Amino acid sequence: MDDSQLKYYYPPDLSKPNNLSVNYDKYIARDPMVDEHIDALLDALICIKDKEESESSSQDPSGGTNSGKDPHPQQQHRASTTRADFVCYRGILTKIMCTPYTRNEPWELGATLYKGSIYIEEHVTEEKRKIAGGSGERHKLMSYWGYRFETICNISKPVSELQRVKTRKRASPDVSSLSLARKALVTESLVGQRHKESVTEDTRLPQGASIEKSSDTGSATKPIAEEEKESDEEFEQVDQVDLNDPELLARLDGIVDTNLQYCTVARTKIGQNSIIMGAEVDCTSEPKKPSPHNPLSSYIELKTSRVISNPREQSNFEKHKLLKFWAQSFLPGIPTIIVGFRDDDGNVVHVQTFKTMEIPRLVRGKEGSWDTTICINFLDGVLSFLKRLVVKDDPSLTYTIRWAYPFQAIEVKFAGPKSSFLTTRFLDRWERGDPSK
Repeated sequence: MDDSQLKYYYPPDLSKPNNLSVNYDKYIARDPMVDEHIDALLDALICIKDKEESESSSQDPSGGTNSGKDPHPQQQHRASTTRADFVCYRGILTKIMCTPYTRNEPWELGATLYKGSIYIEEHVTEEKRKIAGGSGERHKLMSYWGYRFETICNISKPVSELQRVKTRKRASPDVSSLSLARKALVTESLVGQRHKESVTEDTRLPQGASIEKSSDTGSATKPIAEEEKESDEEFEQVDQVDLNDPELLARLDGIVDTNLQYCTVARTKIGQNSIIMGAEVDCTSEPKKPSPHNPLSSYIELKTSRVISNPREQSNFEKHKLLKFWAQSFLPGIPTIIVGFRDDDGNVVHVQTFKTMEIPRLVRGKEGSWDTTICINFLDGVLSFLKRLVVKDDPSLTYTIRWAYPFQAIEVKFAGPKSSFLTTRFLDRWERGDPSK
């Protein structure tokens, strides 16, 4: 596990064609019907545990007590980063959190209690299989558009490593203002000088004589030259990303492969419920820094939505799309969401940036709007509810959690020794290095 699949954001060039259907015929899609459980998340926890124990050993190879107060401070730290009340993928939490406002969207989960932590996975139900299998070509194409938008927004190296070119750019306001002030002084001086010369010549003429306009432009040559010189001062040479950099051009013809993705493991707390979640990361704005820096502040979510053309569409976007956008980014703490608005043919029309924590204010007080407090409290209530019902601490036993028609209550049933999903390698590693001992 490494950062090789972590991509870097660079805005798409909207001056060029950006049709999201490009290379649809080469699309490599992960099979949504294959139940992958939470294997990758469990493997990530194993890696975290191995890394922390390795660092602990290198820092204290003698196994000393550090302060004498606690013989195992590092062990307690490891327990806090690899154990929580709940372990699952972000998508499960998003579904639960949005349920008060998406009441007709069913979901089914599996849960197992192991060493005090409730692990949850999403079930691929027959209903879900039918929906996926019966999806028309248009629906599949529109799903592809979202992944394609990620492709045209992402590059494989930091922006700082892209090729640069020199270009002229208007100087900062301070420089421009100074240049304009100088120009005004030159003009004022020249006008005053011309007025003075006119008066002087007038006093030397005989009475009744007239002054003819001079055809000599020599006196105007200096002001024009001065003006051109001052105009040049309004610009400065700057380094700019070369839009013909091979990295930027290659993404326009990139192939979408949804089997390749970068995921992060994040910790959070909802009410009294601690959570470890796995979350896919679309891209970042800057390179990851060494620990203890938290990279979440640089992560970005990329989304697509149909371009809004009337108040009704604006209302639907705020009620439905922004709810899920907010919930998905709020849970792990991703601060930025960039949305590509496209037309019905899949052409990106414009791109807009939303700040996760500012989204609730965009919908607050509007008719039929959603409330973050209701969403968070509902998730907290469901998790606390599961704590009371999922009580048999045995990785071979599972529970089924279902929200389905007629959508009146969440059902929790004990499934027994059926559909267990914690991997053998995970169980072996946790038994070998049990942080609770």
